[in-house]
Amino acid sequence: MTLILVVTEHSRALPLERLEHYETVRGRLESVAAVPVTTVQYEEVESLDGADAVVLSGSFAPWASHSPEAIERLGEVVRRYDGPVLGICAGMQLQARFAGGTIRHSPGGLVTGYADVDVVEHDDLLRGLPPRINVYQHHGDEIEELPEGFRVLARSATCAIEAFVEPGRRWWGTQFHPEAFSAESPAGERVLQNFFALALLNDATR
Repeated sequence: MTLILVVTEHSRALPLERLEHYETVRGRLESVAAVPVTTVQYEEVESLDGADAVVLSGSFAPWASHSPEAIERLGEVVRRYDGPVLGICAGMQLQARFAGGTIRHSPGGLVTGYADVDVVEHDDLLRGLPPRINVYQHHGDEIEELPEGFRVLARSATCAIEAFVEPGRRWWGTQFHPEAFSAESPAGERVLQNFFALALLNDATR
């Protein structure tokens, strides 16, 4: 089994501490999935064929600092890929953009820290979780309009689309960061377990 983590950070925004951050993310995913995880920077992605599942990471850099051409190339690759995809934060926003949705700056500005999120659908990606979960947030943008075929799975007081699914494409996304779970706020780990089970990488939640 092969899982690919696509780092959606622009190459000019990857100093050592950021590289270390994404290595931590990769390790978290590998630990939960119990399969090897390969990391690739989005400007270098030519194909995702052969991957059993793909995770699109978050990004600290604003969208204006990214190359529109590189983003469009990534979109072509992701749309061609027929396997399951989980978008996290900026990765989720990219999924919406790739399918025709729109993104805006968060009306309340930068959202950061652990916060409560309300679960709208209690199966699928958020199966086994209580009606309200505490998860880590770090974003200054959000999805404004979802493309056709997408369903909202969770929302919060500051963001109307905290999680979504597009069943036909097997795309899932979270505006929050499930990889940043802790003993005090463990819901993110369950979200990752659910995704990997949906991707048939393991049967942790079956």
